[in-house]
Amino acid sequence: MKPSPTPLLTDDGRLTPMAVELLAALSAVRPDLLEGARVRPTGARVLWFPWYRRRRGGGAFVVGRTIRFTPNWYAASGYGRSSFGDHSRRSTLRWLMHLAHEVGHLPQAERFGQHALGRLRYLLAFAGQYGSRALMGRWPVHDGAPLEQEADRGRWVLRELLVQDRRKGLLLVKAVQ
Repeated sequence: MKPSPTPLLTDDGRLTPMAVELLAALSAVRPDLLEGARVRPTGARVLWFPWYRRRRGGGAFVVGRTIRFTPNWYAASGYGRSSFGDHSRRSTLRWLMHLAHEVGHLPQAERFGQHALGRLRYLLAFAGQYGSRALMGRWPVHDGAPLEQEADRGRWVLRELLVQDRRKGLLLVKAVQ
């Protein structure tokens, strides 16, 4: 078993208890869904989603209860600034931001069903939304899709809580009124 690429995951790909609590608070996803999720690297085969460019940050895709990240998320080096497996604060924040979005897809996957037909319907719903947006010239195709916007609650909340001090390169928590 390979060691976890981030302090947010256990070595077997489960979210740590701290990550479950934090992501549940940020994304409003039920803790039991987060506890049942597994985070895995994508395979080397062409058929494995996602097909995001790894040197441009890569990406992730949810099918069922599994969140698959491109290999650059597991690599400490080799992808320039898109290597996020080094346990640094920068990489941990990138993992947290991306997980805050991806876990928003877990309730969607549950709505479609965890059986093979449900998973196929889930994938086809995304393909349909992306395809129709592209054909109608609605940009951004990916980020504008309704299922993507619904899943983005956790990342939006996290961004609202953090502010960057450009002079010192620090991320600070905003005062909440």
